[in-house]
Amino acid sequence: MQLLIIVKPSVKKAVLEHLDWLKKTCEKKNILYITVKTTGNYEYDLASIKANAQKSQIAVAIGGDGTLNLALNGVINSTCSLAILPCGTGNDFARSFHCTAKQWQNAIFNAPTHLIDIGKINTRYFINVAGVGFDAHVIKQLGHLQSMAAWRYKWTSFKSLFTYRASTLQGVFLNKQSEYPNLITVFANSQYFGGGIKIAPRAEIDDGLLDCYQMQASSVVNHLFSFIKLLFKRHHTLKRLTYSQLKEAYITTKNLLVEADGELVGVTPAVIAIHKQAINFHIPIKKRLQ
Repeated sequence: MQLLIIVKPSVKKAVLEHLDWLKKTCEKKNILYITVKTTGNYEYDLASIKANAQKSQIAVAIGGDGTLNLALNGVINSTCSLAILPCGTGNDFARSFHCTAKQWQNAIFNAPTHLIDIGKINTRYFINVAGVGFDAHVIKQLGHLQSMAAWRYKWTSFKSLFTYRASTLQGVFLNKQSEYPNLITVFANSQYFGGGIKIAPRAEIDDGLLDCYQMQASSVVNHLFSFIKLLFKRHHTLKRLTYSQLKEAYITTKNLLVEADGELVGVTPAVIAIHKQAINFHIPIKKRLQ
């Protein structure tokens, strides 16, 4: 058996502790391992992960949602199962499980794997949330500061509400043509995004559906009101919000920024789809989604 470790080089204590624990555990169990240290060059890192996934049985992403997204795209078409030791800025995908660091560690070797759904937007797979509109705009504004404290996302979001210019979004949702001034349109496989904002409280990772939120743009005052509602998980009551569960959608408008798992991944047009039971994921035994 061989373990593939995918980690972004960091001096963060949590990253170093997880990496040290994992290597020592592999040595103790006589398990071979290979480490891929990410460089920030997506295509280069992806190729390295794909090559090593072909000769590994378990891939472990040490880091946050961005590292997990890279690992997912590298192993999705291999026989590797996927595990995570969350120690990034937001840890939004892991947040839904309400598990401790020790429970995530135990899940790598002691917990059975569980087939979970994976989303895809154009050529990029995502495990958590993909979006078009304000969320992608905020990620672009953050730039290299994405690795800073999670509160920075919320603060940047708040400031950007005063200057964000919405674009008209055209697309097909649930086989119906749709056109609206787009504040944010997200497709959620899991519950949290943006460093702890519970955008999709009803989302489940094994129901074969994406939870879609289409929030229409309006005035700055209404945007602020919507943002506050979202922070307090009351956005389902918003009049300008359309909520649905779907298997696929199409956005035909051109040149709108697209984000997936907190990473800018391209522009529209976009085809969004759910891939049911697409990968074996190591979920801590204690509990699943809550």
